[in-house]
Amino acid sequence: MLFIAEGRINRPVEETEHTVAAAWLGPMVDSGFLQSGYLDAAGQRVFMVLSAQDHVNVEERISDLPIVREGTVTFSITQVTALRFT
Repeated sequence: MLFIAEGRINRPVEETEHTVAAAWLGPMVDSGFLQSGYLDAAGQRVFMVLSAQDHVNVEERISDLPIVREGTVTFSITQVTALRFT
């Protein structure tokens, strides 16, 4: 199943946190969990397209991220029910 994780950045992300983020993004891509992502720094938002067996799996993996545990980013997760191609 596909999911959209929309995150709100609650406080500025320090340079050292960028390095930490890169350390967990790579394995998420390699495992097929993270399909795509977008950072809207001006709007303080993060968007990720995720692939997982179910919503519980997504919740567990997202809540295990350091930026979520520390409260830097909070995510809402929505299952993709349809894709529109034009």
